[in-house]
Amino acid sequence: MHIESTSHQPPYRTGTLKGLTISEVQKMLPDISPDTHASGDRKVTITWRFLADGKPCGIWNYRRSHEVLGELSTFGPDEIFAALFEKAYTAL
Repeated sequence: MHIESTSHQPPYRTGTLKGLTISEVQKMLPDISPDTHASGDRKVTITWRFLADGKPCGIWNYRRSHEVLGELSTFGPDEIFAALFEKAYTAL
């Protein structure tokens, strides 16, 4: 799978990553630098934006869900996230 960075903003949530640390996500996406600047409304605190085989994808921490529930929101095709993160990924 070819993964590259993009500035594309994920439009909505299509799935969840559960039980992974930020470091574990970064290990799976070593060439993608996360955006650690909080969104203007401060609801999103870290975001990875990338293309996987040309398809837009994203992972983000919405309203501290990672700290509180151990969850990160995702956008992108289910098969890409299932391949990258296996059992940690759940589609909506």
